Amino acid sequence: MPIRIKIFLTSYIIVLSLLVIFYENFFGQSDLIYILVFLSTLMTIGIWIFPEVVTKQTTSEDDIEQKNN
Repeated sequence: MPIRIKIFLTSYIIVLSLLVIFYENFFGQSDLIYILVFLSTLMTIGIWIFPEVVTKQTTSEDDIEQKNN
């Protein structure tokens, strides 16, 4: 995944998490804030640590040859 997309997703996660934290704090649900901080951190770490999945592309001709053998 390109760095620009990772930076965009990271900033999106942080902004959205902060909005939800303020919303939950306004209504007094402080227990959910800890869960949200944990999940936001986990999502951000996951974006930067885990590599993108790359699949092998095959053509229909390769599939036909494999079935014939």
